Amino acid sequence: MKRLIVILAALTAILMIPVAVSAQGYDKQPADAVIVPLGVAGTDYAALEPGVRGGTVYVGTISNPKKWNAVTAHETSTTQYTNIMQPGLVNLNPITAGYDPELAKSWEVSDENKVITFKLRQGLKWSDGTPFTADDVVFSFMDLYLNEDVETDTRDVLQLPDGNFPVVEKVDDYTVKVVCSVAFRPILNSMTANILPKHKLEQFVHKLHPEVAADAFNQVWGLDTNPKDLVGMGAFMVESYTPDLNVVMKRNPYYYHYDPKGTQLPYLDKYVVLTVASQDVLLLKYQNGEIDCFAPRPQDIPILKPEEKQKNLTVLVNKEMPGFGTTWVVLNWDTQDTKYRELFRNLKFRQALAHLFDKDTMIRNLFNGLAVPQWSPVSYLSPYYAGREKYAGPVTEKNAVVFPYDLEKAAALLDEIGLKDTNGDGYRDFADGTPVEIELNTNAGNTTREGACLIIADDAKKVNLKVTTAFIDFNVLVNRLMGQEDYKAIYLGLTGGTEPHSGANVYMSTGGLHAWHYSAATGDITEVEKRVDELTNLAAAEFDLDKVFEYYKEYQIILSQDLGFLYTINQAFVYSYYNRIGNAQVASPNATPSGNNGLTMDFIFRKS
Repeated sequence: MKRLIVILAALTAILMIPVAVSAQGYDKQPADAVIVPLGVAGTDYAALEPGVRGGTVYVGTISNPKKWNAVTAHETSTTQYTNIMQPGLVNLNPITAGYDPELAKSWEVSDENKVITFKLRQGLKWSDGTPFTADDVVFSFMDLYLNEDVETDTRDVLQLPDGNFPVVEKVDDYTVKVVCSVAFRPILNSMTANILPKHKLEQFVHKLHPEVAADAFNQVWGLDTNPKDLVGMGAFMVESYTPDLNVVMKRNPYYYHYDPKGTQLPYLDKYVVLTVASQDVLLLKYQNGEIDCFAPRPQDIPILKPEEKQKNLTVLVNKEMPGFGTTWVVLNWDTQDTKYRELFRNLKFRQALAHLFDKDTMIRNLFNGLAVPQWSPVSYLSPYYAGREKYAGPVTEKNAVVFPYDLEKAAALLDEIGLKDTNGDGYRDFADGTPVEIELNTNAGNTTREGACLIIADDAKKVNLKVTTAFIDFNVLVNRLMGQEDYKAIYLGLTGGTEPHSGANVYMSTGGLHAWHYSAATGDITEVEKRVDELTNLAAAEFDLDKVFEYYKEYQIILSQDLGFLYTINQAFVYSYYNRIGNAQVASPNATPSGNNGLTMDFIFRKS
């Protein structure tokens, strides 16, 4: 994941009103602007073409945003916008997934890999015209991400192997130094964290203004915020938001990326995300030409392929390349119902459930064959994926932890732990005779996930286990996953990337998204969780990549065996776009319909 996967009430005080700066754009190209080498031979962008200014691109989603605050976000319904608005010091190359300079133009590592010094781009401005300086970087890390008053998952990926955190210091207006107590290999990955404007947000930070409530920042930039008050440095800024209809984003006049001809990017005037009820509606909108680019379901491919010539569109399918990320079922080990808490913490029950996942049927019926079974928390495309036998080696799946679809094995395990039909109604009961009934939730409108839940429920019935399904709003589901509401079981997914340490907020026992067992953070920790913590820290402190691979191999195997998450399916990469959109072919395997590191905001353009 590039950042992290990702309610607050009204603010109690406003201490200052910054002077408004007119956002008219740069008088001339900043000296430290990013030049995107579109069409330049020998670069990552050689196959792309310079575009033309103007126009709007329409895409679609099935979820409303939850907020506009990148720091406190846990969900992609928010980060799909905040990642466009607020870049980091370092960014992921959309083609190679390597690390590129972003707000930092360069960096140097010293003191045995414990100090990294970033030189910032000079002459850049925030979208309201205020100059960008080192103060914004220090504020973002020291007063937000590393501030215990602030709710953020990013703090988890900044934690050093010795339990400390980096110290971000200002050297001068355009130089910052990141000092670590021990060497920290994933430091560049952590520096992709969004940078936020000090001049707009410091007034809401209790640490800087003690008269403000301690949780004031956590309530900033909610959906009721006037879009004019949202400030960033990315390609687009929110212009308007209409719930259940759309988010309209407009070009940032102070964006600092340019093409080789000197044209300021982005090319587009506006980027509009339509909100619809379901994936079925998204398909219809795309077929009708109401959206320009689309991440179809595999089942949509036979519908769209015959329309390529007639409608002048392109359908990209890479059967050999599963996307980044994971999908899984999670059981709530901390549910308030003590009988289910004991049940879910029983490994044999989790194993029984894993044996009920008919992944072949899911792949055939829901994914049209364009998916593979998933077993690991690390993305298939990562060089650390344990399905390889060495760092960056070929995938052999030698280390796969497989729970084959086996109804007899599932039933035997359920019998073994004492779940039996004691009243003759055809469903299993607890030892005290009360019925076992598990509600499985996923987000409404995602028909693929809904279908997977129905298949799981049907197979559970075959072994007399009652699993019901309920499909709810995505953001409500995230609240449940975050422990704000009690639940029994959830089917969802996480974003992913090449660096496993990005998942520290999920898989470490203290992680803000350690969704199956949040109480591990307060001392109720298992031996598996202790070992995962150890392996995460060992891998973060190690620079020999072969040794890092061995640490992550064990990490993946024990997580897969323990079944905190019960992994399901990894879909192959599919994407589609109308040929009226230039450079839309650059959609990486972790692309989403809203363009998160796939449909790249810099250089897409309308040809007509």
